Amino acid sequence: MWIRYVLVPGLTDAPDEVARVADVAAGLATVERVEVLPFHRLGAHKYAALGLAFPLADTVPPDPELLARVRGQFAERGLTVT
Repeated sequence: MWIRYVLVPGLTDAPDEVARVADVAAGLATVERVEVLPFHRLGAHKYAALGLAFPLADTVPPDPELLARVRGQFAERGLTVT
């Protein structure tokens, strides 16, 4: 199993919450790797085309330090992180 964790600053970056997800993932024998996917705004134009407000318009992508911290939280539990 591959786990994909979407990292959205302000929504999915709290250290204790990441730790709980990492603990669960580490407890699953079938996990081959964890992919930490940094948030981006590439889909914002689709919302505009539909006449909808993009709910994460004010959200910035995670900085390298945050990305490294979250990847490290998964790796500390012996998980392969990409």
